[in-house]
Amino acid sequence: MDTLQHQTYQDEIHSLQEEIRLLEQQSQNSHIYMGSFLKTMDIQQEKFSVQNSESWKCSNTDLEAQIEQAESQIALLTQLTGIGFTKCIMTTMGKGDDKRKQYRLSGYSHSLQFDLEFELLKVQAEENVITTVTELNVILESNEFCDLSRFISRAEEKKSLLLLFRTLSTFAKWYELRQVTFRHFKVG
Repeated sequence: MDTLQHQTYQDEIHSLQEEIRLLEQQSQNSHIYMGSFLKTMDIQQEKFSVQNSESWKCSNTDLEAQIEQAESQIALLTQLTGIGFTKCIMTTMGKGDDKRKQYRLSGYSHSLQFDLEFELLKVQAEENVITTVTELNVILESNEFCDLSRFISRAEEKKSLLLLFRTLSTFAKWYELRQVTFRHFKVG
């Protein structure tokens, strides 16, 4: 009977390992898609910044269609990354070529709640606009994630929003998967 039970556990372990492999593959595919999506968004932003003020005049139906399209893109991005924002406050400081924008975002990554404060500095250099993060501060709703705090400190030190969001998304996703696995073995 012990060998039968042992074999059952081994089969379950192999099944979970296969499921983890498939989830990792899906995650890699979504990161590739997200990269192309962000490139498309950058191209769209460049188009909007180049257009003159006359091109911004449009009807209510056009605006509603644009809002609907933006909402669907945000929903898709939230579904792909697991990151969503519930609140955003932006303050602009400075004039001329050096403009600072302070952002305060509240959001979630899967089931992990966070608040994020950062400052962007835009500097006009010849034909290009250079945007850099000058300050970054992350506040987690829960103090139970001490492993995550090291990664967040590193992202704050490097002032890297990309590193922060990748870390949050990956950690929160694996945290949820771990909780599901624990519940599975706890029930059985």
